[in-house]
Amino acid sequence: MSTRQNKRRRFDADQPELTTSEWDQPAPDDGAMRELQRGSEAILRLATQAHAAVARGDATGAQVARQSLESQLTFTTSLIDELLFGAPEQSTLH
Repeated sequence: MSTRQNKRRRFDADQPELTTSEWDQPAPDDGAMRELQRGSEAILRLATQAHAAVARGDATGAQVARQSLESQLTFTTSLIDELLFGAPEQSTLH
């Protein structure tokens, strides 16, 4: 048996408990959640492209990937704000 198998952790060990008021909140729109999923996947893909470009010493490719990543992060963060707060002007960005 590996040591990894011996160190099983509960999935929700570090998660806060839900309060009753959180159960009363409406669920996010399915379309918005799909858009958030696509945005998250794009962020991962762009970060991987930036990493690969840096690893091969391609400064131009890294810069292009970085700029695209920055745009996608801004868009996705705005979507998260809308889903959480209902208004894009209440931002999670500081």
